[in-house]
Amino acid sequence: MKFSTFQESVRSASRFKGRGAHQAITPMLGLAGETGSILNVYKKYLRDRIDLEAHRDLIGEELGDALWYVAAIANILGLDLEEIAKANLGRAEDLYGGGIESASLSSLPVFDAGYPESERFPRSLTVEFSQEVNERGLPTVSMTLIEAIPDAFPNGSNVTQVDGKKIELGYQVGSQLGDPLDDNTDVADAYRFHDAIHFGFLSVLNWSPNSRSLLKIKRRSNADVDRTQDGARAIFAEEGLATILSRLARRRMGLTKEVNIDGEIIEIARASVADLEVSDLPGWAWRRAISQGFQAMHHLAENQGGYLVADLDARTLGYWRFRP
Repeated sequence: MKFSTFQESVRSASRFKGRGAHQAITPMLGLAGETGSILNVYKKYLRDRIDLEAHRDLIGEELGDALWYVAAIANILGLDLEEIAKANLGRAEDLYGGGIESASLSSLPVFDAGYPESERFPRSLTVEFSQEVNERGLPTVSMTLIEAIPDAFPNGSNVTQVDGKKIELGYQVGSQLGDPLDDNTDVADAYRFHDAIHFGFLSVLNWSPNSRSLLKIKRRSNADVDRTQDGARAIFAEEGLATILSRLARRRMGLTKEVNIDGEIIEIARASVADLEVSDLPGWAWRRAISQGFQAMHHLAENQGGYLVADLDARTLGYWRFRP
């Protein structure tokens, strides 16, 4: 039976004939009641160890009643169950459809493909995170680039003139990336390791304006891309997203597993990067990027440092306590 046929049957037989939100309260209460009945059966399973198999018919009946009320609510509010079902499957595919299969990963874009090697991310990066205590007694983290494959700057970075200004381009393997960072807060929360979140984005999404800035490999050969995708606004957007996610992680099991990353988190990520090249990526890719970044951040904090290996081809971010 199609949803449309079922919905029309409910419309014909239902005593809920009105339209509008105020008319929906009765079937909504009915739906809540049926949901409670289903939960009551499961409560008895947990408490009294009843045989769920023996209650299949009862559970099926309660689910059928719940479906009836769902159709009644949809009729009152002028909604189409067929369209609702299709939209729900679309959201599920977006959030969970990709998984970690190589075919799905290979469908993701490489945003700097086709640019000069000096403007592309290395396909593999190894970065050391070292923790020390500064003169104020605060734990501080420094990052060092250990390996870059391929290395577009075997002789180190170089200085060039851009719009009359001297600009340093590129990176030096063995040199520090960025400045040392503490938690920047009165309450220690390991945010000093938050660059792991950026490396999660870099590894899985092949995107990170923040990392591109640290490596000094902006796509200057395309002025518009340099300005809109690699510029300050994009960097601030990514940095803001990392900060928001760090706050939300406390209420979502640290965001270290994909199962803890729900649709709300994905919507926050997409809102943060609206109009950027990464905005159309599927939700499952964001779930993987966020969880891998926070897993790495957790390991770094737990061991007070270590090594991260970002594999942009495999779309993975790995942690090693000792140099791999």
